[in-house]
Amino acid sequence: MIGLDIELERFVYFADLFGIAVFAVTGVLAARGKQIDLFGVMVLALATSLGGGTLRDLALNAHPLIWIADPILIWTALGVAFLTFGYCRFFRMPKRALLIFDAVGLALFTIAGAEKAIALGFSPTIAVIMGISTGCAGGMIRDLLTGRIPGILQHEEFYASCALIGATFYVLMHGYLEPNLLAFLSMGIIFVVRLVAIYSGWRLPVFVVAGIDRTPRRVLGFRRNAWTVHTIKRDDEKK
Repeated sequence: MIGLDIELERFVYFADLFGIAVFAVTGVLAARGKQIDLFGVMVLALATSLGGGTLRDLALNAHPLIWIADPILIWTALGVAFLTFGYCRFFRMPKRALLIFDAVGLALFTIAGAEKAIALGFSPTIAVIMGISTGCAGGMIRDLLTGRIPGILQHEEFYASCALIGATFYVLMHGYLEPNLLAFLSMGIIFVVRLVAIYSGWRLPVFVVAGIDRTPRRVLGFRRNAWTVHTIKRDDEKK
């Protein structure tokens, strides 16, 4: 039992480490076109990569915070951010690179957050919530700092739902599958669903009020065996 606890603790640590590295990259890429200097880029990288884990540890009353207990996480974020900063000055990143790296970070942080809550004895519901908040908080902070509406609040993003699906699967299957296999399966689910959403345009239904909403809204529909986007207009515009 002690050996299993140590293994899970190492998993959470390494998932946090890789997630921090990946989210540091997204923090740098989010600065594109914003005319942000090197110091600002480092701040973005730290806020993006450490924000989710910090919120999780504070909510779970887990002290000291993971990056305070192990400063190597801070240096990992700064090192990766510096390398990305230098790379982007000489080479062009693909347009969807930010979304791909963000999907990886979302998968890593979501499962790490859910597992830490379970390891500390919290209920499955809290574990799912911690998984979602850990995966999404860093991206929200990054978007706010760069003047963008957080993706979790936009109807054009199928984002937090991916974390919800993966975290729920992880919590429900916890104890039934080998821990490492379950972790990789859950992270794979989040990553694949997020990629499919990016490339296929999956959207959740949008709340609209007939006769009130003036701006056309896009909602998710199903037609001819393919997901399509429909436009909702005011009732008086249809007449």
